[in-house]
Amino acid sequence: MDAQRPAPDPWLSVVICTYNRADILRGSIESLLGQTGETGTFEILVVDNNSSDNTAEVAQSYADQGIRYIFEPAQGLAHARNRGYTEARGEYVAYLDDDARADPAWVAGIRAIVRDADTPPVGVGGPIYPYYLSEKPDWFLDEYEIRTWGDAPRFLEKGEFFSGSNMVFSREVLACFGGFDTDLGVKGDTLNLGEETRLFSKIWDGFRETNLFYYSPPLKVYHLVPADKMNLHYFFKRRFMVGQSSLHSVFSPIDIYKKISLTLGFSAFILYKSLVAVLKLPLYRSFHTWVIECMNPVIVGLGLVCACVGIRCSFGQFKIAESER
Repeated sequence: MDAQRPAPDPWLSVVICTYNRADILRGSIESLLGQTGETGTFEILVVDNNSSDNTAEVAQSYADQGIRYIFEPAQGLAHARNRGYTEARGEYVAYLDDDARADPAWVAGIRAIVRDADTPPVGVGGPIYPYYLSEKPDWFLDEYEIRTWGDAPRFLEKGEFFSGSNMVFSREVLACFGGFDTDLGVKGDTLNLGEETRLFSKIWDGFRETNLFYYSPPLKVYHLVPADKMNLHYFFKRRFMVGQSSLHSVFSPIDIYKKISLTLGFSAFILYKSLVAVLKLPLYRSFHTWVIECMNPVIVGLGLVCACVGIRCSFGQFKIAESER
């Protein structure tokens, strides 16, 4: 009887980080199990970030299909993502959110880019489109949740970056730059941001080359927009936290004189953008649309100013209703 051959090492490790979303996690896993085209050998890792629901049971129910379940007790998305790449066996590590769905040709598309490139890119990514499991308000447009760098494939320019639910990195590069900053990012039910931007900034600063991150429009991912996210309250919270986290993810480290300069500069910016927004108000039929399209820089600026003067705010993360699971 022939000895059983060991499974070949995967070229890609897809990491799903999750926290207390056992039911909706299934959709993310199923979207990866249903991949089509020339995918090669890839693995799927579910990193449970200290969930208190039945996440472990759901993830382990897929063990016979090769899903690897990993428990990460340190609370925080950055901790979970870092645990994912350290446990990964693939040359590349892809991140997919637990409430996202990968296009059926997602893995095959990543493989084609990496395989056919003269010089393999440091990272790969594509657009993110919304999907809904609840009724969308009339004023809420799909474009508010679309993340794209256009309709043509290209390398990103310095300062550009991929969004968290559709980004792929070389595992070697993740290890070289220490992964994601664990002082930033979502922690449990607390909204925080910036760990992705911070990592991209470090990588951009660490290479002389410019052709690092390759953007491909066909690499589509669909991300859930729950009802709790389609309101102005959440919009204010998230955009404010974009400003708060930017101080640490983009401008860090900075001294007191830089903070004073930024405070004055952004305060003037807020006043100017507020005046522009007020002048545009009569052009809008919907107050909600005006807030989202005109007040965004004002709210982000407020977050930055508060961070500069040492005011740190904490907000709860959005919830996914039972009807959306």
